[in-house]
Amino acid sequence: MPIRYYPSFKIKTNQITKGNEFLVDGVPYTGLYYTTYRGASFSGPNPIVGPNKPLAPIPSYNVNSQAFNGSQSFTKKLISVTKITKAKPKTPVSYFPNPIQSDYDLGYINRYFVKQVNNSGYITEISPMEYVDISNGAVGYDVSLLQTCKIAWKLTGPLNSTRISQYDVRAGIIDTNKRLVEEANPNFFGLIEFIGGNYSKYAKPTS
Repeated sequence: MPIRYYPSFKIKTNQITKGNEFLVDGVPYTGLYYTTYRGASFSGPNPIVGPNKPLAPIPSYNVNSQAFNGSQSFTKKLISVTKITKAKPKTPVSYFPNPIQSDYDLGYINRYFVKQVNNSGYITEISPMEYVDISNGAVGYDVSLLQTCKIAWKLTGPLNSTRISQYDVRAGIIDTNKRLVEEANPNFFGLIEFIGGNYSKYAKPTS
């Protein structure tokens, strides 16, 4: 889908719908969307991120009875209305990273986590692809209830921080990952408990 361009004052971005306003490909749409100055709406937080699928408003039905004068009888009109049921939001799927040699050459991997904003204790580690889908407001996810977190997880180096000289300390795997998790925890409460102290997970310590 080509990227659309609109001046910033002619577009309203990062809006959220819970599935009762629009259809996409005939299915109720849940997630982020944006609206142009002409009133057209598209999926995704903005035209650059997309995925820029046109959103069709869910029609509302208003049936009025018609009265007839004189001897005319009332005519019953059968109106077929399709009931639109809101699809159950997708549930994030647990993912277990499997670092490969190129990751160890790089020295770290990104780990991705998600939880419901109204449930501080239950966290799921998810795949990079699902992280992108949720962050972009992909169809099926109730993104208004989800919070995500990404951490650059150290894989190589000394297991513990090592002082090389008075002014040179080589950061260790455990200390680095522990610091990153503790820094993320206030805004993503429960991450410390989820990691459970296993800060050397997936690591290949080197001297």
